[in-house]
Amino acid sequence: FIPKLKDHILYRLKKLDIGRYSHVFTDKKHNLVIVPNNTIYSIPTMQVHYMTYDMRHGYNTINPRTYANVMVLSGETSPSHPYWYAHVLDIYHIDMWPKGDGSACE
Repeated sequence: FIPKLKDHILYRLKKLDIGRYSHVFTDKKHNLVIVPNNTIYSIPTMQVHYMTYDMRHGYNTINPRTYANVMVLSGETSPSHPYWYAHVLDIYHIDMWPKGDGSACE
């Protein structure tokens, strides 16, 4: 599980096209992502803050136990559809940082 999680983190740090999730990073690259004690926290809710079309501040709370359907912008560089639709099963949080100055993750 941890190597796949680190693949996902590296994809995000490098801003790669998530729609082409076929690259597997080496152990050397995995070692550049530090997750203290390999600890993952399960959390009950997540708050997403955003700016509305009329420049006002808004937020939504995602709770998998009540209203768990979400729509997000596609993570693909050339999407066939601009949005992804999902049902949130659970929410997790990790503390992490890139090893060194972070330039190796770029």
